[in-house]
Amino acid sequence: MASLVSAVSEHMTASVVTVLETTSLEGVLKTLREKDISCVLVTTVEGAPAGVVSLTDLARVSKLEGGHPQGPLKILPPDRCAKDIMKTKLVTVDVDADVSVAARTMLEHRVHRVFVTRGARVVGVFSTRDALRVVLFRRIDTPLREVMTTPVETIGIGDAIDDALAKLDEANVRGLVVVDGKAPVGLFSQLEAIRARALPAPLRQHPVEEIMSYETMSLDGDTPLYRAAGHAISTKMRRIFVVDGRALVGIVTGYDLAHVLAAP
Repeated sequence: MASLVSAVSEHMTASVVTVLETTSLEGVLKTLREKDISCVLVTTVEGAPAGVVSLTDLARVSKLEGGHPQGPLKILPPDRCAKDIMKTKLVTVDVDADVSVAARTMLEHRVHRVFVTRGARVVGVFSTRDALRVVLFRRIDTPLREVMTTPVETIGIGDAIDDALAKLDEANVRGLVVVDGKAPVGLFSQLEAIRARALPAPLRQHPVEEIMSYETMSLDGDTPLYRAAGHAISTKMRRIFVVDGRALVGIVTGYDLAHVLAAP
């Protein structure tokens, strides 16, 4: 197994996508979509970090249009700029900090990424995706069942989209696993919720299956963590469903990986 002591600089993503604080929200949305990312660093004209804007932040202030569960979703931002809606508090770690410190910082602030700084400059980002790579690099062979979150918040495949929205808000989680009986078949995350809220009321009575994400991965609970990480990296999955046979027994997310890396 690789050394359990390593600086975050060895595993961070060095390229940080930025926009100016004066960039229009339409420009921010274009950048997010072109780079296929969920948030962007906002800087001053001088290049100093000023805040962060996520796709969720944008959706919250925008007009949403979508006439069908599987149709195109239009996000129509207001005529404002990044500094108007950005979160000004950046969650950061020093470039020389150990990976375990970055993981603990993510857990403490309940975020999926921390910005890596050298002095006042942002030089990289360490995300749950990078945490996957650390798990693979270190060949951490702990079985999935020992780190998974259980029980899992679920929604039935035939339940209404409105019911999924209500349960997502009530459970205060980032996503619901859509199940057919006991078998996981899809995901209803905050991204699906953004699309769902743009639908007319009658369409929100349709089954959640019509709007769920099919991008799922299910692995047996005995699968070593590093092997699961490898699968997740290659398929770009953010969550791993843990199954016994076909039945859902748990879920492994970026936060579960952070717990593994944060352990002394």
